[in-house]
Amino acid sequence: MQNIIKSLSGMLNVIIDTLDLTSPVRYIITAIDVVLVILIATYIIKFVKRTRAGQIFKGIIFIAFLYIVAKLSNMVILTFLLDNFMSYGIILLLIVFQPELRNVFEKLGRSKIVDVFDMDDNILVKHAISETAKAVEIMSMKQIGALIVFERNTKVAEVLKEGIPINGKVTSELIQNIFMPRTPLHDGAVVISGSEMLAAKCVLPLASEVSVPRNVGTRHRAAIGITEISDALVVVVSEETGIISLAEGGKLIRDLTADNLRDLLIKKLDRTKVKSIKNIVRK
Repeated sequence: MQNIIKSLSGMLNVIIDTLDLTSPVRYIITAIDVVLVILIATYIIKFVKRTRAGQIFKGIIFIAFLYIVAKLSNMVILTFLLDNFMSYGIILLLIVFQPELRNVFEKLGRSKIVDVFDMDDNILVKHAISETAKAVEIMSMKQIGALIVFERNTKVAEVLKEGIPINGKVTSELIQNIFMPRTPLHDGAVVISGSEMLAAKCVLPLASEVSVPRNVGTRHRAAIGITEISDALVVVVSEETGIISLAEGGKLIRDLTADNLRDLLIKKLDRTKVKSIKNIVRK
């Protein structure tokens, strides 16, 4: 253990000695260096999450950890094997992830500087909100019932277990198709997280009749129920009246227009928080 601690201490000293902090300008350059490394690491993590690389990346982390332990503990045989694996492993990874890497470089070529590190996440969220509002407006006019959950900080894993996985892009057409009467997925709720539709046909817990207005049905009780146990936002379209409602924190905001709904969702879901929000009539 003492050898490992000494080795780690020696590595840290080498890193400190490598940093050139001889002038104020070098401090600024070092700070920029650190920020760039953090941004690149963030980009890689997001890339891994969005592709099939997730499980493989976990394996790579484990092998890297094992290699460090073997090196510090002077395990000759294991170090030899891992050294050879590392030598050819890079080529193997380039072959396995060739399609994903090509997409990444294509995106870098098309993107502006502000988009390089996926700073356009809020744009994707706003697009999902706009698509939802568009679908809700059409379903409201046709009096098609709908129940759409927007997941926030509190994850709704138990609800997702009961649903049918979608894991797709949020589009107006997909939402309308799901809630079309007599289709396999129309009965239940859709769950959206960020800009991704996670699942459909999800069963939500019902609120007690005491906490729900008497003139609302099961959909509204389910919407209020899930917001009583999480910080989710739930959009409801009444099948009987076509009225659009939004549930949050066990309360219901009713008689919204599609524009009202879009503004509210952007205000509550978008991390940039739009500064101007239209007046909302609460009934």
